[in-house]
Amino acid sequence: MEYQPDLKQITGEGGVIASVAPGSLGATLGLKPGDTLVAIGQQRLRDVIDYRFAIAEESVTLRVRTAGGDEHTHQLDKDPDDDLGIEFTEPLFDRLRTCNNKCPFCFLTQMPKGFRKTLYLKDDDYRLSFLYNNFVTFTNLTEEDWQRIGEQRLSPMNISVHATDPFWRALMLGKRDVPDVREQIRRLGAMGIDVHAQIVACPGANDGEVLRQSIEDLLALQPIVQSIAVVPVGLTKYRFDGKRPSTIKAAIQVHETPDWINTNWEAQPLWEEQRPPQDQPVQPLHNPEMGFCSRLGAATDIPLRCYTGEEAAAVIDLIEPIGARCRAETGFTLVYPSDEFYLLAERTLPPAEQYDDMPQYSNGVGMVRDFLDLWARARRKLPARLAQPTSLALVCGTLAAPLLEQVARRLRRIEGLTIHVLPITNLFFGETVTVSGLLTAQDLIPVLRASGCTRALLPRVMFNYTGERTIDDYTLHQITEASGVPVALAGDPDELVRYVRALAYDV
Repeated sequence: MEYQPDLKQITGEGGVIASVAPGSLGATLGLKPGDTLVAIGQQRLRDVIDYRFAIAEESVTLRVRTAGGDEHTHQLDKDPDDDLGIEFTEPLFDRLRTCNNKCPFCFLTQMPKGFRKTLYLKDDDYRLSFLYNNFVTFTNLTEEDWQRIGEQRLSPMNISVHATDPFWRALMLGKRDVPDVREQIRRLGAMGIDVHAQIVACPGANDGEVLRQSIEDLLALQPIVQSIAVVPVGLTKYRFDGKRPSTIKAAIQVHETPDWINTNWEAQPLWEEQRPPQDQPVQPLHNPEMGFCSRLGAATDIPLRCYTGEEAAAVIDLIEPIGARCRAETGFTLVYPSDEFYLLAERTLPPAEQYDDMPQYSNGVGMVRDFLDLWARARRKLPARLAQPTSLALVCGTLAAPLLEQVARRLRRIEGLTIHVLPITNLFFGETVTVSGLLTAQDLIPVLRASGCTRALLPRVMFNYTGERTIDDYTLHQITEASGVPVALAGDPDELVRYVRALAYDV
């Protein structure tokens, strides 16, 4: 699960120190957890990026407010490469940039009420794109933001494109007034900023020839555009108002319900307010010569649904030849269907070299291939037998079950080890949600309790950024207590093998 900010720690008064390394410059100055670094020289700190730039000088003046409220100034002469040895509670010190779009596939509008507030936060902050590879839309930037991106050379930027054609991009973002993303990418290129692009594909909308044109437009922007990932839309059984929209328009309108307007992000004009007066014709949102001419109202009636296996195969068949052409011309594939498309279509994944250096790994591109290749190496270190009989459950979402069965076949050769692949049907979000990263403890616990297993390994992606809590706020200890089965985390084959090797000596 990607990083989620804690709004309570974002005060606008500087960076709150979480820890100070022993023997560091910060420790020498007497900095302590709970103190706030307000400014360095004349630069009030907006985030950890400002801190990194400002501290890289030979002589710095620090303005610090203690946890007790006292303010101190420290003059420090040092090597420009020396850091203070401090960590902050949050990477952002001022206001989080929130999302002003109404994407029909927005996951936050597909969640029930009752979770912790941060899970409903529509962040769209370019700084998180630079720091954590979050994908952002670039629809909320000010001119000051553009200047800062260039001055501090915040590269790369990860942009949710969805479509390059202005009409289709407006539809995918749920509003008319969207900037031309191609021009934005050109501007970034002029600043020396690289871009990684994402397209969330919806069947019958921005796939097919719309997708082909988007890919070609982005490839024409090389070398600014370094990679393009195409991922399938994900839909749950929920919408924020408890209903499940059947069309793109209905999904967009969920953003306009009282629960979502004027909450913790910018107020947005209602869908109805964006329509022209009745005596004025609806104008296309792009040059008709560019194709895909359709009026906004008609296009929003497209059903919003998940991909079938056959449709997933069609997306792969569209993308792979373009990637092969890119490899022949540039030596890099550049455009990749996400792993989920291959699993849905039951297709063999490409070899690792076709994923280049895995630039979209965190976006679900190349993870499965990487897992298989790592497993091929890690399994050589498996023990021949265990110290005592153990029944181990490998927990996963239903999509990954065939993958883990390949792993289980080798593990079952270990004497004393009984392996159960335990795919968990996602009853909480709905059976259309098949990925391991959105499993809830509420669905897991009864299945684990009934499994008869004596231990269980859970996927690390099931937990938050720090690995402490599931999306429904359960800890490992709580899952163990509720299920009666000791559980542990594994995020890759090496961790799995280390766990099994430890069992070989557990007497």
